Amino acid sequence: MKKTLMLLLCSFVAGHLLLIFSWQDFSIFRYVYSLGALVVGIYFFKTYESKGLRISFILVALLFWVLLTVVYVVIGKIPILNLEPPGLKMEP
Repeated sequence: MKKTLMLLLCSFVAGHLLLIFSWQDFSIFRYVYSLGALVVGIYFFKTYESKGLRISFILVALLFWVLLTVVYVVIGKIPILNLEPPGLKMEP
């Protein structure tokens, strides 16, 4: 039970950080989110050494990234950061 909860929590955090990284404009600050996802991944890989959990972490993190992208595009922004999807503002 603990392994499953940690898998879901770490994957959710990593998926969110990857989503924010992919939506940020081209600034140096966006790489902080990428490093955050890397740190979460390193923590998870050091804590759980089985191949099945590691593969599950990567797949579930990507699944969260895709699902959260769809949810936040429908909403129109990431609520806490007030970050809009790229390409939403079209210039005439």
